[in-house]
Amino acid sequence: MVKEPLEVGSWEYAAYAALIVFAWELAKALWRAAAGIVAPNDKSDLKVESSEFRDLPVPPDAHAEIAMDPPCGLHYSNPKEPFSFESECTKGTYLFFHPPTGPSTQTGPDGFDYGEYFLCKSRRWEMRVHMTFKRPPPPDEGLFFGVQLEEYVPMSRATQKAQKMIVAGIRQAVGGVYHSPGDDPSRVVGPLEMPHCVLPLWAFDQFIETPEGEEPPCLWDPNFSDFGQRRYKRIAKYSEEIGKLQKSFKVGPTYTFAFWGNSRFLDVLNWLVIGIPVVTPVSFNKFAGKPPVHVVLYSLKNTPQERDTRHLESRKKYYFRAAIWSSAMRPAMARIEALTGVRAHGMDAG
Repeated sequence: MVKEPLEVGSWEYAAYAALIVFAWELAKALWRAAAGIVAPNDKSDLKVESSEFRDLPVPPDAHAEIAMDPPCGLHYSNPKEPFSFESECTKGTYLFFHPPTGPSTQTGPDGFDYGEYFLCKSRRWEMRVHMTFKRPPPPDEGLFFGVQLEEYVPMSRATQKAQKMIVAGIRQAVGGVYHSPGDDPSRVVGPLEMPHCVLPLWAFDQFIETPEGEEPPCLWDPNFSDFGQRRYKRIAKYSEEIGKLQKSFKVGPTYTFAFWGNSRFLDVLNWLVIGIPVVTPVSFNKFAGKPPVHVVLYSLKNTPQERDTRHLESRKKYYFRAAIWSSAMRPAMARIEALTGVRAHGMDAG
């Protein structure tokens, strides 16, 4: 006797689907609990004493805040004009921007509409930099771009595992990542490597070389994406092009770089790592300890006679170095003053 197939009503399908969703959410909750991860709707880590920061010359709406090294005041995202920087090796201007969070972050230089720009784009933010070299990097040294922390951050095993999964996701999306959790000062004697997550120069999504004497495109030009070379869907060719560029860096031309590739994983405004199944969202502070993190571009001196491949400070030459944090997750005021080089009441909003 052949049994008739069991007919399942729509309510049973709904119950089964609900059970799957519940199990998935439970698994995520258990993982976050093991790793000490705060759920995204838990704002306990984002509380700040507003009175301490009310005199900062920054937009009232949510934004990112930036301090260049060497210090040159307090900068911020979605500005009305690009901010300038200068170091012993470089000088230039940059623009860090994201979808507007309110009227004060809606428009930029010459009325550039930040909101309109991000329509139909998956990226959460973008950074563009004009740079000229005073001391070009040696052509035989590697160049790295990414983030660096100020000190070693102890982590639980679960958090370390979550970090490895996040780095793997970024590596799959962007390419060859150099990641180091840094050296534990309680276990390592001698020079210490700071925590890093950096990529080769070809990790920039776009570059433009403008000969000396010519004007580079505005960082807010509506046709900016049409200039120079882009990495999208042409990784091998782009890697070759930027490799040639790196070997020809010199004093005179303006080099323009744009980066947005891993922005889908880094929610700077909410100070969260996102976009990796199960382990995210998670607060930056689980990996960074506390704000800020440093966005860096540096060359690394070759040491072929040594087996030590760590990215030590003694082997680096910085060409761009910026501390960044969210207006929702600031360092202490004393730290902000040290990073910007001025006291709160004397800060120049640019």
